[in-house]
Amino acid sequence: MPLWASTARGGPLLPSITIYSTGPACQPCKAVYRWLDKHGFKGAYSIVISPDNPELAAELKAQGFLQSPVVEIDGLRFGGFDTKELLRILGVEPNFIP
Repeated sequence: MPLWASTARGGPLLPSITIYSTGPACQPCKAVYRWLDKHGFKGAYSIVISPDNPELAAELKAQGFLQSPVVEIDGLRFGGFDTKELLRILGVEPNFIP
């Protein structure tokens, strides 16, 4: 069972999800948003536009992220729209749709 699926109180414990995007024209970013929405995480993520924050953009580049989006889930970062990483980190079954 994924960590976010239940807590000691019986309610959902959603992961911290941040998507670092280059802006509204980023198609891979939109694909990540749609995937998260479809898999039960609608409204559970925040979007940061990295060009609006030069320090953040420099930090991501220094860490080797040269494509958008950069997805951060509970402190783990990966680049691009990578469904295998989303499934692995979130612990979602491939056919799970709430």
